[in-house]
Amino acid sequence: MQIVDAILFWANTRPAHPAIIQPHGVQSFRMLADAILAAAGHFARSELDPAKPVAVSIDDPARMLVACLGLLHAGFTIVPAYKGLLQHLPITGADTLVSAHGGLIWPDHTTILFNEAWMSTNARPAETRPTALPARDGNIIFFTSGSTGKPKMIVHTPQASTQRVFHSRTAMFADFQRALVVPGLTSTFGFHRVIEILYAGKTVCFAAFGQPALLLANVYDIDMMFISTQQAVALAEIQEKNTHFRLPGLKAIRVGGGKISRHGVERLKVNLCRNVIIAYSSTEAGTVAMAPHDLIAQIPDAVGFLMPEVKVEIVDAGGAVLPIGAEGFVRVQTPLFNALAAASAPDAGAEPKWHYPGDIGRLTDNGVLCIAGRHEDVLNRGGVKLATSDFEEFLCAAPGVRDAGVCSVMGEAGFTEIWVGVMLEESADMGAFRRYVESNETYRGNIDKMFVVEEIPRGEHRKVQRLELQAMLKSIIEDN
Repeated sequence: MQIVDAILFWANTRPAHPAIIQPHGVQSFRMLADAILAAAGHFARSELDPAKPVAVSIDDPARMLVACLGLLHAGFTIVPAYKGLLQHLPITGADTLVSAHGGLIWPDHTTILFNEAWMSTNARPAETRPTALPARDGNIIFFTSGSTGKPKMIVHTPQASTQRVFHSRTAMFADFQRALVVPGLTSTFGFHRVIEILYAGKTVCFAAFGQPALLLANVYDIDMMFISTQQAVALAEIQEKNTHFRLPGLKAIRVGGGKISRHGVERLKVNLCRNVIIAYSSTEAGTVAMAPHDLIAQIPDAVGFLMPEVKVEIVDAGGAVLPIGAEGFVRVQTPLFNALAAASAPDAGAEPKWHYPGDIGRLTDNGVLCIAGRHEDVLNRGGVKLATSDFEEFLCAAPGVRDAGVCSVMGEAGFTEIWVGVMLEESADMGAFRRYVESNETYRGNIDKMFVVEEIPRGEHRKVQRLELQAMLKSIIEDN
C-alpha cells in the first residue's frame, strides 16, 4: 500500500480524525487527502516533464507535505530542498521548484507556486472531491551530509520506501496518538517519520523549534516526540532555562541522528520526559538498533539492540570480521539498503551488499550495538580516543558557554591538533571557564588551540559542520 492510499483509507474510515496539528490549526485526514489529490491532479495535468525530478521547498510543513505527496502520487520524482541545497540540485536533473508565495526562489529555473485552493477547508460533497490517480509513486531524492558538510545524494525508490514502512517501529508499534516531529521534511529522519505516523492513522504535529514546539506539546497533550540528538539537548536546555512546561501527556521521546551521552539523556529525562528511546540509523540503511535508554544505560556507548531484520558486523581496516567485543568499523545489511542497492544496480545480482556508515563500534554478546563515534569524529591523541560529541557536551556545560565545536587540524609540525571554538555569553567569566576546563583531566591536556567565535556552524539537525568549523578557525589565525 502506498502512503497516499493509506491516507485515503483513513480519510474514508474516520474522516474527521486529525491528521496534522499546527499552532495555527488542525487538518483532518479528509482534508489532507483532498489537498493531496487536488495537488496531484494539478501536477498530472501540467506540462512538467515526468522524467525530471521536481524540487519542493515550502516553509509550512503541511503545505510541503501536500506538495510532495501530490507530486509523488502523480508519478514525479521529488527533491525535498532548502536554500542551502540549491547549488546541488542540478546534479539531480531537476529544473523546476515548487515554492510558496514569498518563499524560496531558484534563479534561472521554473518556479511553480503552491495553490492555496488545494488546502481549502470547505467541506466538499463526495461527488466533487478530487479523484484518486492510479498508484504510480515516484522516487524521493534526499541529500545527506552528516557532519562533513558535503551533501550526498541518496535516491529512495517506492520499493525502498515500502521497505521502510514495512519494517517501521513507528507504524508497527504506534503506541501514541499525537506525535511531534521536530526534524524537517527535507531530511529522511523527518520525512519518513511523518509518513509512518500518517500510515498508522495517527496525528503528526509541527511547530517551530524551541518554545513554540514545547507550547504545542503542552497544549495538545502530545504523547510522542521524534527529534535529533542535538535538537533534543537544545530543547531540554530551553525547557530548563525558560519555559518549564509540564508536558503532562508526553510518554516517550525517540532520539536519533547522533550520539548522546548519559549526561545528555539525564537532561532529557529531567526536563522533557522520563522515557527516552535512542536509535541508531542512517539515510541509506534505516533503523539498525534501538532501545529504551534505561535498558542499556549501564553499557558504555550503547545505542540499542539490533533490529530483527538487520545484520551487523564489526571489521578491521582490511574487512576481516572481528570477534564479539572487539572494536572496529561498523558495517550493516538491512532490507532498506538492499532495496536501494538493487534499484541503483539492477544487474549486479541479488547478493546482499554491505553499508559502511563510517562509525567505529563493537557488539556485545547479547546483541547490543555500541558506537564510539564516527571515524572522522573520534580524535586520537597519543592513543587517547576522544569523541567530539562528548568533548562538545563537556564544553557546553561550562559556565557562560552558549555553544562549542571541536575539530582536528593538521598542525605545522605534522601532528594532529585539537582546536576548539566556543560561543560565550556576554556575562561569561573567563576565569571560571578556564577553571572548569582545568578541572577535567581528560580534556584539559587535549586542547591545542581555543577560539572565541560568534557562531558554531551547524547543519539542519544542529550537527556541527566540522569542515566549516576548521575553515572558520583557520581564517581567524590567518586574519591575525
